[in-house]
Amino acid sequence: MFTKIRLHSWCVGVFALCSGIALAHPHLRMAYQIEPLLNDGAIHGFHISWQMDAQNSLLVRENIDLNQNGQLDPDELQAFADGNRSLMQPYNYFLTLEDGQSAMPLSFEVSHFSARDGGRGFQGGVYLEFDVQLAQPLSHNQAHMQMQDPTWYIGFMPRMGQVLTADSQCSSDFTREKRQTPTQGEQEVQRIVVQCAKGAAAQPHAQVSPFNEPTNGDNS
Repeated sequence: MFTKIRLHSWCVGVFALCSGIALAHPHLRMAYQIEPLLNDGAIHGFHISWQMDAQNSLLVRENIDLNQNGQLDPDELQAFADGNRSLMQPYNYFLTLEDGQSAMPLSFEVSHFSARDGGRGFQGGVYLEFDVQLAQPLSHNQAHMQMQDPTWYIGFMPRMGQVLTADSQCSSDFTREKRQTPTQGEQEVQRIVVQCAKGAAAQPHAQVSPFNEPTNGDNS
């Protein structure tokens, strides 16, 4: 019983999604990468990977190792993922998707929600990953995406300046805009355009600073 309470308390403590407290800046940072899921030349969905920042990854590592064996076992990682998935569902996994041509909202379902341990190195930490399956595939292959926590507890940014995974056959455009919020002042909103077309290629040299606009105009 103690271990279950401990794990659930940590899930709530990390994400604190239902507290209703106004926060001036993110207390948890997620570095993301996106992989479009293609089939028969159409976008059917996306695989999304979130890497937790080093400090919070360390705290998670210390708190979900319930058997105290010094490593994160698969059952511990999945229990952590399951607990946090239930907290994210009311916020639609912090994800908004729109048709790139009509700007109409795209409905989707999330599957294969899991956590993995990336180790303690520079690209290590605790990851949360899941698949986003579109209700209807996009034949014209352009989707607009926004990844934003409405409570501003979590801040998102591209991992290593790369919106898409290195082996993606698609390209992306990444922009930031400032938005005035009723209770938390000016906050940043990120917008991502993913374009997949026959012959489209990613642009691996385009970078985005965590603090500035994309240096090369667009980002892959």
